[in-house]
Amino acid sequence: MLRMYYVIQRHQGDPKKHYLAYTVPRYISSKNSQNVIFEFQVEGKIKRKWAPKTEIILLTDNRELFKTTLNRLETLKQTHLEKIDTAQTLLNNELSALLTSMQEEFENIKKSVE
Repeated sequence: MLRMYYVIQRHQGDPKKHYLAYTVPRYISSKNSQNVIFEFQVEGKIKRKWAPKTEIILLTDNRELFKTTLNRLETLKQTHLEKIDTAQTLLNNELSALLTSMQEEFENIKKSVE
């Protein structure tokens, strides 16, 4: 049976997507390198992906540890994304109210000058 390694890696860029989770059949690492090389099979050819060690949160062959960790991260992410969505809705409402108030004030200024 093919041994699989389970990886959780930090994701840079999108603030709502904090990590990537994937499996690899093989990886290469050394104490002297700042990177880990992951090997994948794509259409029968070996492809390599480099990742800085500082971005690797979890690298294990323990599937249960991987699933447990992933569930913890997903629960944490969902909790905060719900708060962010609520805050975004409130912010959008406040911005809309501000724009409406400013437009009304502009109209009042125009009327008082005429």
